[in-house]
Amino acid sequence: MMPNKLLPFTFCCLFLAPQLHAAETVPASEFKVLGISLIEADIASVRSHLWDIGGYLQAKTSIKQHNYDKFFPWSTMRDSYYILFRYNHAGKITSVKRLYRPYSIEQSNRRSAIKTRDIALPLIQKLGQPTQVQTKGWGGTLSYRAYTWKDDKVTITIDREGGEKLGNIFIQYTVHVHDPYEVANTKNTNQEEA
Repeated sequence: MMPNKLLPFTFCCLFLAPQLHAAETVPASEFKVLGISLIEADIASVRSHLWDIGGYLQAKTSIKQHNYDKFFPWSTMRDSYYILFRYNHAGKITSVKRLYRPYSIEQSNRRSAIKTRDIALPLIQKLGQPTQVQTKGWGGTLSYRAYTWKDDKVTITIDREGGEKLGNIFIQYTVHVHDPYEVANTKNTNQEEA
């Protein structure tokens, strides 16, 4: 028989234990990439934010472009080849792609190649279970798993280039609420009044 003094304590521990282990998850549309909100950010705020963070070199071919930005991490995110932002003509983000190096996870001394699961586990903690997990591989090649989180505004996909196990892993964020063919309003206020 349990003493009466321990009964409330035991009940409290049993009642709160599941809530302590359950992590707060966010929907895909609220997930931030490098601290950047995919829904709210535009080309100017992305460039300014990455400049303020530091450690990213913008590709010379994308400096004067208004539809994409390509950044090479040189002191941060060294596990990646590049991060590619695509914009519509209005300057809103339509997609972001991060391409990983095959044998590098930061702060890890493993000699085996990274797996899509290694990239997916931190996202599962933040976003919850994926909405879709596919086993991929074609032509008798080795299979691997691709992960997708999706809501009505954003789709997040972890996959491999070429759809084969030997392709480099990438993570792509696709924004559905920004029309890729939207054009910025370039009409002058004087023309509207005339």
